[in-house]
Amino acid sequence: MRVPTFFMSADSLPEKTREMQKTIKDADCYIVVSPEYNHTVPPALSSLMGHFGGSNYACKPSGIVTYSPGPFAGQRAAMSIQ
Repeated sequence: MRVPTFFMSADSLPEKTREMQKTIKDADCYIVVSPEYNHTVPPALSSLMGHFGGSNYACKPSGIVTYSPGPFAGQRAAMSIQ
């Protein structure tokens, strides 16, 4: 995708994107499990979360689990997800 979904009309979204948006909106809570990648989360995860906008995740309980072989054990990735 070249633009975030919140800039697109509902009828112009690809079917798989509509399915993912519905999955995100219908979820009761979120648990994000991610490795630390270059002091942050992997680009694919960051892109996915950014494309659907914060209102889709708002007011729902969430948890973050990160891991890294480095001395900070994924702490920097967890901070970037918040």
